[in-house]
Amino acid sequence: MKGRGSTFGAISIVNAIAGGKGVTASTKLGTESIVELENKAGGWSVFLNEEQVESRLASETIRLALKMAGKEPADYSGTVRTTTTLPIGVGLKTSSSSSSAIALGVFAALGQRAFDPMKIMICSIDASLASGASVTGAMDDCASCLLGGINMADNLGRKIERSKLFDRPLKIVIKVPKAPSKRAAVDVADVKKLGKVAEVLYRMCMEGDLWRAMTLNGVLYSGIYGYDSRAALLAVEHGALGASLSGTGPATAAVFDPKSSSEMGHLVEAWASDGSQVLETETNNEHGRIAAIE
Repeated sequence: MKGRGSTFGAISIVNAIAGGKGVTASTKLGTESIVELENKAGGWSVFLNEEQVESRLASETIRLALKMAGKEPADYSGTVRTTTTLPIGVGLKTSSSSSSAIALGVFAALGQRAFDPMKIMICSIDASLASGASVTGAMDDCASCLLGGINMADNLGRKIERSKLFDRPLKIVIKVPKAPSKRAAVDVADVKKLGKVAEVLYRMCMEGDLWRAMTLNGVLYSGIYGYDSRAALLAVEHGALGASLSGTGPATAAVFDPKSSSEMGHLVEAWASDGSQVLETETNNEHGRIAAIE
């Protein structure tokens, strides 16, 4: 039994750690997971970009997906092969993208041809919390990876408060510096002290002021985590609609109107000048996909 699940990446508009509510935007960068199930007890082999890895997130996702499908996880074993165009561990929602792709792959391997998005998101959320991949469960992240568009979610209440598709394609530029993520050093209790500020940014998004909220989010969280916010501010100077640290970084994302291609090109050059990896992609309105493999 073999199945394939495909999902997308996302960037932060408003980070959910401080206030529990977050806003994300889906990108065309993506993840594919091929799950091969054997109906016998045993272990799981997990591969990421063709390299064998130990992944508690993958193991928890498989276990929860099997349970949700009415199966006994101990009765199954197999192989999971995940490939992604997303840089890993830099704030671009790889955990949500991979866990939701794996959950889709499990359901596909069990013979399903369609999926309930909420079930897939619950698998991803619970696996992320159980494995320590997320502090809040990251429902906003998972929603954009699975549903496309822009998603505003109460992560702690496990409720998508608004989900909408982009009314036009927008360009996205992402800077991935060589500096490591500071996620491990984040004091969640200290971050939550700024919850009221984060609530203001979330309300701005609910009222349609997405891109100003995104830029302010970048200033807020760069200060909290100790990153330099100048990369995002430089993007705004070059005409970005909005720019922000994504997740807990170190990646910074900027959103552009396609008409601003010249300014965007200048930003790409400026961002790459210090040796950072710079990715160019665009907004995404597609849903995740599920398919059986014969």
